[in-house]
Amino acid sequence: MTNSDPVKKANYRVTNWAEYDQALVNRGDVTVWFDQAYLENNWVAKSTGKRGAPKIYSDEAIQVMLTLKAVFKLPFRALEGFGRSLMRLMGLDFRIPDHSNMSRRGRDLTIQIPIKKRLEPIHLVVDSTGLKIYGEGEWKIRKHGKSKRRHWVKVHLGVDANEKDVLGIEVTTENYSDSEMFESLVTQVDGEIARIYGDGAYDTQNAYEVADYNNAELVAPPRENAIFWKNRHPRNTVIMLVFLLGMALWKTLSGYHKRSIAENAMYRLKQLFGTCLSSRSFATQNTEVRARIAAMNTMTYLGMPKSIRVGVILS
Repeated sequence: MTNSDPVKKANYRVTNWAEYDQALVNRGDVTVWFDQAYLENNWVAKSTGKRGAPKIYSDEAIQVMLTLKAVFKLPFRALEGFGRSLMRLMGLDFRIPDHSNMSRRGRDLTIQIPIKKRLEPIHLVVDSTGLKIYGEGEWKIRKHGKSKRRHWVKVHLGVDANEKDVLGIEVTTENYSDSEMFESLVTQVDGEIARIYGDGAYDTQNAYEVADYNNAELVAPPRENAIFWKNRHPRNTVIMLVFLLGMALWKTLSGYHKRSIAENAMYRLKQLFGTCLSSRSFATQNTEVRARIAAMNTMTYLGMPKSIRVGVILS
């Protein structure tokens, strides 16, 4: 192929459009996020028997409100009013936490992310992306120069290549590398892992050791000018195959292109909830990201498109 040749791209057709169309509609149904039976059993905090002022609202109640905040992109004060109106319209006699309470509780709240139980071995795809911290806009940087404050938080995800849901998540500052979070993502997965797909950032001895400990195969391209490791190390076979077949063919034969599923998950995260975080402290930014992931998994379980390849198009 020369530089003047048109680029061939795969063309896909969605085979379950009616079901997926209804799933997209259901994402806006408040009863999906604000279930009456669930509220009646979980809204009020249970007594802990410990000293100090008891909590009025359960952790589940705060998570419900933070999920609504993420889905409908509401500031805390508007969220409080939105929650009150829902209670009134549903005829429920439950109080809504005020905006200060929700903000304060969000600092140390453990978000429960819904994850379906697996019956088959998992093909895990790992990757990371950045979310911008609210208030550090391009105009400010242009006018006053680069700020010493953090501009981004880094979101590391482990995504099921088949179900498309998130199984592992870590939120860090931009100073942490992808490979440093690899072990944490893998250990969060509940179930047998068959393969783990990642880009060249995961071509490290630690990543191979973690994969081997979990009886999984790591599929990651070796870095340029990679050298052999100790005898019979599985990475040596990858280097030989890349040398003999070429990187493009190795990626096709190894199934490496499944890694694009993680990129798609990052895209969905930003499309659904935006590219910026509104929280100021790192603790609440962590909670905000996890609330978004919890909502995204729920949306995934409502229905996802199933597509088949029907040909190629020239661009």
